[in-house]
Amino acid sequence: MKIIFGIVLSCITFSSFSQMSAETEKLLKDQRNGNSSSDTLWKIGGLANVNFSQVYLSNWAGGGQNAISTQGILSLFANYAKGNNSWDNSIDLAYGVIKQGEAKSTPWFKNDDRIEVNSKVGQKASEKWYYSGLFNFRTQFNYGYSKVGDTVHISNFMAPAYSIVALGMDYKPSKYFTFFVAPLTSKMTFVTDDYLSGIGAFGVDSGNVFRSEVGGYIKLAVFKEKPFKMEGVTFKTNLTLFSNYSNEPGNIDVTWETLTNVKLNKYMNISLSTYLIYDHDIDIARYNSDGSARYYQDANGDNLLGPDGSLVQVKGPVMQFKEAWSVGFAYKF
Repeated sequence: MKIIFGIVLSCITFSSFSQMSAETEKLLKDQRNGNSSSDTLWKIGGLANVNFSQVYLSNWAGGGQNAISTQGILSLFANYAKGNNSWDNSIDLAYGVIKQGEAKSTPWFKNDDRIEVNSKVGQKASEKWYYSGLFNFRTQFNYGYSKVGDTVHISNFMAPAYSIVALGMDYKPSKYFTFFVAPLTSKMTFVTDDYLSGIGAFGVDSGNVFRSEVGGYIKLAVFKEKPFKMEGVTFKTNLTLFSNYSNEPGNIDVTWETLTNVKLNKYMNISLSTYLIYDHDIDIARYNSDGSARYYQDANGDNLLGPDGSLVQVKGPVMQFKEAWSVGFAYKF
């Protein structure tokens, strides 16, 4: 039933997208013929950011390791408005790697990896409210590991991947703030990697490649240039909340991301990005402060053994957080 409900929502939203695409094609044709209308608006832009850093030490008494890292961020948007209709689209890509130590055999280690696509269509219901349909998709580019040297991966492309299809109302009191609330929402979690689906990772049952949920969804989004009248500063944040109606609705899935860019000159900038995730269905392995695995213990402090006689590592849902500062080349368009 959940799968059928998700498919129906997808079809409704796809139909809305198709209608908007037809209007977009007509708009472009009118513009080519010199018949553009004053109530039509396309706003397209984005930010590309490439950062590089290096630490080199030679006979350094204070100790330390050589290190080299690089990171790229691409954030694009294309927003359309005509009459009572609107269509907001964005894509955010990020990838970064780091290498520590002098040995040539030391591998590069991924420290940032994200793909996220958003699309939202709306039809005006009142001055500030829109009937809206939203689509969100996020995953990562390739394999991820807990630490350098690990041979068993904990993530991969489309493992996990998340898609949201939601129908609701969108509140737009200003050009830089939106509040979307959807009582009808389908959330799909995909784990297409054979190894990860085999062990039942990311809340998907062992042997399956996806999990379907139906619930309520809220998204708050802010995109502000020159916040508090600060020249050269751009701020962007998105907060999403999802509750599964049929399975512990009090356990709210949370994602919250921010991106702040400070322009130093035409091609250089400083950026700060943060990403917070909480998903009650994702079990995270726990480690001690020295990096060693933490295992379940009995009242006497002895490690517990599983059915197969192996140690049982402590796992459970926990808040995930990532922060990245960078200085580098940036181009805004």
